[in-house]
Formats: sequence, C-alpha cells, structure tokens
Amino acid sequence: MDKHASWVAVALLCLGCAAGSEGIGTTRGGSRGTEPTTPMGQAGSPASMTPGGFGNSQNPSAMPTTPAPGATGAECMVGQRCAPTEPDPDNCGSLTLEAEVEVIEHPGNVLLVFDTSSSMLQDWNGRPRWETAGDAIRNALMPLAAKITVGSVFFPRSDPNAPAVCVDPTGIACIFVPWLVLPGGSCGVTPVTSPDQINFRPGAEFLTTFTAGANTAPPYAPVPGGLTPLKEGLQQAQAALASSTLTGITSVVVITDGDPNCEWDANVSMQIVTDWNAMGIRTYVIGLPGTTGEGDAVLTQLATAGGTETYITPDDAATLEQKLSEIVMETVKSGFDSCEITITPPAEVPDKLHLIVTEGGTDQSVPRDLSADASWNVTADGSLVTLQGGLCDAATGGRFERLRFEFGCVEYPPLPPEKVE
Repeated sequence: MDKHASWVAVALLCLGCAAGSEGIGTTRGGSRGTEPTTPMGQAGSPASMTPGGFGNSQNPSAMPTTPAPGATGAECMVGQRCAPTEPDPDNCGSLTLEAEVEVIEHPGNVLLVFDTSSSMLQDWNGRPRWETAGDAIRNALMPLAAKITVGSVFFPRSDPNAPAVCVDPTGIACIFVPWLVLPGGSCGVTPVTSPDQINFRPGAEFLTTFTAGANTAPPYAPVPGGLTPLKEGLQQAQAALASSTLTGITSVVVITDGDPNCEWDANVSMQIVTDWNAMGIRTYVIGLPGTTGEGDAVLTQLATAGGTETYITPDDAATLEQKLSEIVMETVKSGFDSCEITITPPAEVPDKLHLIVTEGGTDQSVPRDLSADASWNVTADGSLVTLQGGLCDAATGGRFERLRFEFGCVEYPPLPPEKVE
C-alpha cells in the first residue's frame, strides 16, 4: 500500500487593525482581481463574503477603490487594511488571506493479540464471543482499510511439535499432579510469520485473510481445549513488532475473555507493554465477559502499563465495534510537511500575530514560548513562521487537525504545554 498520501490544505491567516469610523474590507478566495465584497463598517462587524481575490497592500490594482462607510472624504481599498481614525485597542477588524501548506497523511498500524481459547465459544448476547468479536474487528477496520497496516497474533495456536506444558511455572506441582501437564497446543503460540497467524499487511489484504472463505473457518476460531496463554501471546507480539519495518503510529489491541493461565508471568508481561509505551506504542486491552476478579486486576495492570489507563469492558457488539473504531482512527494521522510556513503577503504587524491550532475539534491559542522545548516565531518582515521543538513534532506528527494564524483580539484557551511534550 502507499505509505504516504498528500494533499494541500489551507491555513488561514487573519490580519486586523483597530478601526474607528473607517471600515475594513474582507475577502476570501484564491485569485486576485475578482468580484469585491462589501466593506465592513465598524471594526469587528462581519462583511458579506463572496469568492474573490484576497487583499494585498502590495498590489493595489487587484481591488477597486471603494469609500469606507463613515469615512470623511477618505477612500479605502476594499480588501486592504485601513488605518483607524481613532485608536481603540478593543476594536479589532480582520482581513483573511490564504496560505497553502502541504499535509502528509501518515498510515496507521494495528497489531491484534486475539484470544482463541476454547472459552471464546461461550455465549455473549446470543452469539459465541469469538464471532461477535470477529465481526466487530472487521467492521471497525473496513472504513480505514486503505490507510492502515494490520497484523494479528492468535493465542493459543496448536503446534504439534511443541513440548508439553506445566501450568505451574515452577514445574513442581506437575510432579505430583499429572493433569497439570497439558499438550503443547493448549498453551503454545506460534510466531506471527507462521501460516496460522497473520503477519503485517495492508488493511484490505488483512481483512481478506481474516474473514477467510465461506466454507473455511476463519483464523480467529477458537482452538478446542485451548487455554489462555496471554504472556506467550504478548511475547510473540513483541517479536512481531521488533522484526517489522512499520512507520507511523502503531497500536496493540489485546482482546481476551478470561484470566491468563498457562505459564503466566506478570512481570514479563508488564515489562513488554511498558517498553512499548516508552516507544510510543500504546496497548489497548479489551475484556470480554468471562474475566474473574483476578483477571480484572491483570487486565487493569496491562492497560495502565500500556498507557491507556484502564481496560475496556464493552456491554455489547455495538460498543465493542465503536471502541475498536476509535482505536483504529487514532492510528491514522495527518501532519504538516514542514515546520516553516510562508505567509504571502507578509503579516503587516508580526508582533500581533497569533497561532491557533485545532485539536480534537477545539481551537487553542499557542503562546510563542509555549515551553522550554516548544515555541514558534515569525520573521521581522512577517513573511515566515517557524515552529520549533515539540511544537514542530506535534504539527508534523499529526497532533493537530488544523493550523492557522489570526491577528488582533483572540479569545481561545491556551494550548497546555504538556500537549506537545
């Protein structure tokens, strides 16, 4: 699949002035010299906007000259910033200009660690758990299949060559209780490169393999007599990620319906997800019905170590699908291709320029010195803005849905410094 898709997005630069009786023209559009808009009378009152050229004091011929309402004999260029007749710092008008900035789409990656123990055959709201979970996975991945890479580690996986396993980690109990020794297939987990696993591949290709044919059991079908070797599943997931060449955001999603058993080792398992979290790989844990109090504690610890605070307990198939969709969407980000943004024409008063970012649908103002490692500046001639440090990383990494500049009076909440750490 293509690793990068790009398009051109528009970052808006709003310039303004304190205005008294003279108005400010406001235009929008991508070409100069087209139909003018109605000028603004008092500063801060909106003008009607029609597609046309944008104001440019360097090119007076681009717009016709129109008297500003209330002007005493003076004429003001429509679309050009007008000088105020009375200073008033609370009276802010604006002029909208266009600046093109390229946006790069970063494909996401998802690694499923899916429980195929025999308990997944049990009922959940009228259907076997494994079927409900499989449908939710398919529906969540399908809308973004062209933008994600997906792999899956199923646990357990029967390995005819695997040695017998003692469910007592010390091995001592099995000497006296033979039935604690289980066939290797009950607790074994094969590498992601094995035919019974699904190695990383483009989303659409993964779904084809995951769904299987009409007369073939899908690969996520439960293993008869299989237990819940969660530690072994995480170890194979760790090996899969270590050997991959993935780029972009990666998330691990653990789906299980019971307490881990086999040779469970909490320290080993927690260390794996802690290491992932340190590398920026978050672990989401989904607990289906069947988990006991002990299992609840284990899954909570895994989610906390994995950076997602608590594990997810969906009540039904719709909730499970919704949660999975949210996780998948989190992995697909769009970021700006550069931390240097050219402003054309330049900002007339650079010191009054404000950087506004949109994150999660909320507009926030970014202080120029946001933190010791996150800042932005504009050149003295107002022609170039540079994002620095953590702010640059956040913008190029897809943290913000939108980035723009405004001049004059802004009343947006400030961006918290920790957002770009």
